[in-house]
Amino acid sequence: MESPIDAFFREVLDDRTSVANQLEEIHGLAWEVMDSALLDLCRLRVAMLLDCDSELEVSNSDLDSEKIASLSEWSSSSLFNESEKACLRFTEEFIVDVSSIPDSSAFAVRECLGEEGFVNFVNALLVVEQRMRLQIVWRKIGEEVSV
Repeated sequence: MESPIDAFFREVLDDRTSVANQLEEIHGLAWEVMDSALLDLCRLRVAMLLDCDSELEVSNSDLDSEKIASLSEWSSSSLFNESEKACLRFTEEFIVDVSSIPDSSAFAVRECLGEEGFVNFVNALLVVEQRMRLQIVWRKIGEEVSV
């Protein structure tokens, strides 16, 4: 079943189906290489930081509602384990300024996920983040065109 976000991309790219298919494939691969609950936590945090409401309405895993409600306070919440906290810290730094991520944050994620897991996490996070940014920009352009 196609999600509302996938439908949005198909609508925007209706005359470029190969691009829409490639974006959908890359997005699917990101979820295949990562633990879906961990990536979903990070995806929701990205959506909060970028104010992407449409992404906040979608769930890609069976996350605990209490954990979702506490996501903005992850660093001080006992609901999140060390691996989740390391990945959420990295996620926030990635969104704010990817060029300034401290080595300690990268090392913490690598320690929790392993070398291959770290690479997969960074790649999946990039896919998730870029998909949201594209969505935000294309929606804004659509609003300006329809005015």
